[in-house]
Amino acid sequence: MSHKTKPHFSFTKADALLAALIVVWGVNYTVIKAALEVLSPLAFNAVRFALATVTVAAAGQMLGGLGRLSRKQKLQAAALGVLANTVYQLFFIEGLARTNVAHAALIQASMPAQVALLSHLAGRERVRTKGWVGIALTFLGLTLLLSARPASGGAPASWLGDGLMLAASFSWAVYTLLAAPLLARAPAGAVTAVGFASGTPLLLLLALPELARQDFRHLPLAGWGGVLFSGVFAIGLGYFVWNYALRSLGTTRTAIYSNLTPVVAAGVAWLFLGERWQPLQLLGAALALVGITLTRFSQTRPQREETAPAGRL
Repeated sequence: MSHKTKPHFSFTKADALLAALIVVWGVNYTVIKAALEVLSPLAFNAVRFALATVTVAAAGQMLGGLGRLSRKQKLQAAALGVLANTVYQLFFIEGLARTNVAHAALIQASMPAQVALLSHLAGRERVRTKGWVGIALTFLGLTLLLSARPASGGAPASWLGDGLMLAASFSWAVYTLLAAPLLARAPAGAVTAVGFASGTPLLLLLALPELARQDFRHLPLAGWGGVLFSGVFAIGLGYFVWNYALRSLGTTRTAIYSNLTPVVAAGVAWLFLGERWQPLQLLGAALALVGITLTRFSQTRPQREETAPAGRL
């Protein structure tokens, strides 16, 4: 007589690493806000991305290499790197500097809904009924969230900051769509490394005036700590943890964890930055999170672009 073994959930090393990464990403918003009190946005971004670039290169070599690309693939990866690591990052850091953590994190989390919509419009993937419901709920929730200003406490949320964060998430959605064909043929590690190598120097160049004005000799611990935490852990090492989790746990289980990033971010900002929400904002956030979850799990097939982190911080 045979007995079928019932499938059961086991909390693996990949689960632990991914859970830690979600906490790091959630905390990173508050860390950046604290660092921007003593660093200009462009100077902060330039230094943390220089650290992230070195971290990606070093960690990749320690893990056995990042893979190789053809000349054409290198050019494609370099162009995508400018979009992801220069254009996106400019919108992200300037937006976060002008809005609060809760708004920024939830706007960033809406990126899968934007990808699904763009993919449908491009004819790559048909959005099913559940996906349309998810997209509608996501944007309805964001509308409610952004139409209500925070009740009190913490950093103010401005229309300009929210708009820049929307531009950031949209630019990352475009990058995700454009990167999919390349990531289907080329090693994700190599694509990311080339992207850092092309985008970071341009980011440094644009930040030169602010870097020249920044007084690094008297920079307090909050500044250096924020740069180190964000550059090395949230971006540099975060990429490798994300890829490892996707390979070990699969897209669906990984997505469940990643949906918690805005929740962690809002909770940390409430504790350390004093951000308070109105009931309308809470309703908007809840609708958006439900919509994001529906959109993530309504895809007709796995998307190859998910081998890259869904929106770098």
